[in-house]
Amino acid sequence: MDLIALSRLGGRHLVTLHLLLDNQSVTRTAERLCTTPSTVSKTLNQLRDLLGDQLLYRQGNQLLLTPMAERLAPTLHRLLGELNGLTRQNTFNPQQWQGSLRLGLRESVMTWPVGPILGQLMQEVPGMVPEIWNKDEQGLEALAAGKLDFVILPHDQSQPLPRQPGLVWETLREEKLVCLLRKDHPALAKPWDLDAYLSWRHIAIRDQELANPFFEQSLAQQQVRRQIGATLPDFASAAALLRQSDLILTAVKGWATRACTQGLVSRPVPFDYGAVTHSLVWYGPLGEDPALRWFRQRILQLARELDAPQ
Repeated sequence: MDLIALSRLGGRHLVTLHLLLDNQSVTRTAERLCTTPSTVSKTLNQLRDLLGDQLLYRQGNQLLLTPMAERLAPTLHRLLGELNGLTRQNTFNPQQWQGSLRLGLRESVMTWPVGPILGQLMQEVPGMVPEIWNKDEQGLEALAAGKLDFVILPHDQSQPLPRQPGLVWETLREEKLVCLLRKDHPALAKPWDLDAYLSWRHIAIRDQELANPFFEQSLAQQQVRRQIGATLPDFASAAALLRQSDLILTAVKGWATRACTQGLVSRPVPFDYGAVTHSLVWYGPLGEDPALRWFRQRILQLARELDAPQ
């Protein structure tokens, strides 16, 4: 251990570097630290000398991370979490805590179940500022890199899950699926069964991280498959397209019950689709940070207390 070198690397350097790696902006880092951009630039130059790496470099109007900076990000985030716990002596006071809670979500998850949970958390922790990212922009990789605190996403329990080192998955709540159709869809005039389900085209929701849902595999085992008529990035746009077409959407019942789905009707999924859940995902090495541990436990508790959709 090079104690002399470590003595030159103070807490100010570590916090500044953490924010620079997270924001990739000198100006935004200065705003977060209530200081000037020139002070942040000076600290960055000191870090470059101390660590022997450029850390961030400019490409056009962007600051990009060097490979070393990419590797440092999760370690630095974990280290600051441990130091924060040390200074707070492992205590957490919801009424006094101030900071951002950074979540990666699919758009539909904000409607159900995260919206009600966040509303309650914001009452219990007045100083909390939710920072929400679309999980296709900041997802599981960002979580492992320390750029997010949690990811919440719906998936089939039997679905193969991405296995980035250090990620922990815990069931938030179990869900049910329904089929959504426009209220004057021709399929509604006939019996609703598997043949009816398969005779119409469907909307698929794009997901860059998860494998095909289990209900697709279940259909394949019966040697049938649904016809995809459109692939969309989120459920809100899918609901809008449903109103203007004869397409069908298979979605979580909680979202379908609470979303802006006027003009749509639901029908049960006419086959065994397995078990569906929302999962809370976090980066294990940061799990003992007092604030994150409290938020994790409270989110899980609130999710299980939510009324089941009718």
